[in-house]
Amino acid sequence: MKNTIYLKSAHLVLVSRAIMSPLLVVICTLLLVYKLYRFLYDKPPNTPPVNDYESIKEVLSRSEFDGRLTNVHHIKDRAFGKELGIFFTDGDKWSELRRFALRHMRDFGFGRRQEKLESEIMDETSILLDILKNGPVYDGEKEILKGNLALFPDILYASSGNNIWNILFGYRLDRTEHDILLRFGRAVTLFQSANDTTGGAIFQYEFLKYFGNMFGYKNHMKGSNILKEIIQKHLEFHKITFDKNNDRGFIDNYLKKMNEDEANSFTDEELIILLIDILMPAFSALPGTITHTIKYLMHHPRVMEKVQNDIDNVVGTGRLATWEDRKHLPYLEAIIREVMRIETLLPLSIIHRATENTTLKGYDIPAGTPVVTNLAALHYDPDLWGDPEIFRPERFLKENGQLVKDFSLPFSFGRRLCIGETYSRYNLFGTLAVLLQNFNFFFVEGEPSSLNDKESGIIVMPKELWIRFELR
Repeated sequence: MKNTIYLKSAHLVLVSRAIMSPLLVVICTLLLVYKLYRFLYDKPPNTPPVNDYESIKEVLSRSEFDGRLTNVHHIKDRAFGKELGIFFTDGDKWSELRRFALRHMRDFGFGRRQEKLESEIMDETSILLDILKNGPVYDGEKEILKGNLALFPDILYASSGNNIWNILFGYRLDRTEHDILLRFGRAVTLFQSANDTTGGAIFQYEFLKYFGNMFGYKNHMKGSNILKEIIQKHLEFHKITFDKNNDRGFIDNYLKKMNEDEANSFTDEELIILLIDILMPAFSALPGTITHTIKYLMHHPRVMEKVQNDIDNVVGTGRLATWEDRKHLPYLEAIIREVMRIETLLPLSIIHRATENTTLKGYDIPAGTPVVTNLAALHYDPDLWGDPEIFRPERFLKENGQLVKDFSLPFSFGRRLCIGETYSRYNLFGTLAVLLQNFNFFFVEGEPSSLNDKESGIIVMPKELWIRFELR
């Protein structure tokens, strides 16, 4: 009898387990679906979305959001294991260094209109024009120019970066030395594209850098080391010829400050990383934006024809376009703005960090919280742009053809505003005006012609491609 009861009890347990097992699976599945739903559609606690114009502008305007993610090992690895430069640093040291750089670079025309700098930019553009019209002479040029085919964005590295080099070092590299600028530009591209994966996974898990190039670390360091090698080599010569009574460029002012600096906050290593941080956008954002623009114009030949007609009417063929022509060529300016809007070079900007406990849009933001300004979402906000996915330069023009207020933020905003905005806007205008004044551009079969052919990274660059050009 007892055995029968035990058997019945065991049977009931087995039946109960048989019933409960699928029930548990169902319960677990429902919980998982619920959690996933909350993750996708609920706002995270105490975390505001920073996608709209007002929120982004507020973040970029407030000093308590000026911080960077400074304690990141692979970023320190590129800077002698320290927190150096102005891209990935914050605090009093960053403020002092940025202020010093801006003050002394302005003496040589950076950040403001200066006839001498504009003339030098035009000189560099004239050299680019001569290379395209008359063909390559030196070895580096032969790599990036074959007949009427030019390799973009590589063909633009020298003309985009040489004048910043001049401001820093006090001299431009002549055409025989353009190989140096080509190598520098390619190293910048290598570093920035490596940080597509590095900036994600390795930011979170430092040990991933030991997996070679699986997460981009090898290229991150290779690009960094090439940049440091080039800068160090030219700094050595600069120090040998240094004269405290002769200001050739920004570096001379830094060396003077370094000799006077009792706190030793101005060092050789700091200078090397600072120079790289200043030069990097000129060798990436400028060539990238110009290449993006040419690709869009090739996809929209009527837009290319219209802007070329404007240039012909305003500038003609006997001279190069100057900064004074800019106000008479609003359609070209509208094209540049539209390209920078639709192709946000830094889609998520550089990650900010709250430096103190604060609030944003009613949310509590603890000190140390990373804050991401989604510039790409801003530039594709239908409330601002109406049809943001469409390439339409006219959105930046009034009915009378003059420019409207620009709500795009391609150079960021606030104290973290790109220090090279004025230089970049003039260089973009001058280079595109000269190229469109003199050439028509065409895709080459087999080359990456799609507007989606891009290299992701810190800066989203168009994929390297050969473009056919013909004299107009």
